[in-house]
Amino acid sequence: MTKSPLAPWTVNSSTTVIKNRWIDLRAEDCTTPAGVSISPYYVLRYPDWAHTVCLDSVDRICVISQYRHGAARTMMELPGGVIEAGEDPLDAAKRELREETGIRGTQWRACGTYRTNPATHTNSVHVFACRVDSVESTAFDAAEDIRQQFLTLSELRAAIDSGDFGHLLHVGAVCRALNLI
Repeated sequence: MTKSPLAPWTVNSSTTVIKNRWIDLRAEDCTTPAGVSISPYYVLRYPDWAHTVCLDSVDRICVISQYRHGAARTMMELPGGVIEAGEDPLDAAKRELREETGIRGTQWRACGTYRTNPATHTNSVHVFACRVDSVESTAFDAAEDIRQQFLTLSELRAAIDSGDFGHLLHVGAVCRALNLI
């Protein structure tokens, strides 16, 4: 038996709560298809992100470590970041990998595009995989302090288990990319 698709909510009004270079938050007055009013419902607008699973010649995975203030700790993650306005996701992934690690990749492969948090966020994350081609100097943003290293798959699993590599978007990206490589 085929069911009809779920209907979207109706947005009756939308008000920007705060918008600056770090956050774009709006409050919406919504009505569900069943007529239930939900107000305010908060929505965060972010640009899309690009993350890269980069493997070296012996299949170790490149991870970066940086302080994450929301978690109040240093976290291991994949190289990646914001896709600039008008930038192609693959170009953003290549740029972020080069800026954060100095790595120029080869054998690039798209691994999918996924919603970051569809309940409240408007953006997607684009996941790519590549191999190390060459290593140059890094180009951090002024506020970035990043360290990089290569981990074996068992070392990465241990970092996931300990929470040191604990960003779920990055864990999912690794799982997806390694299934496609």
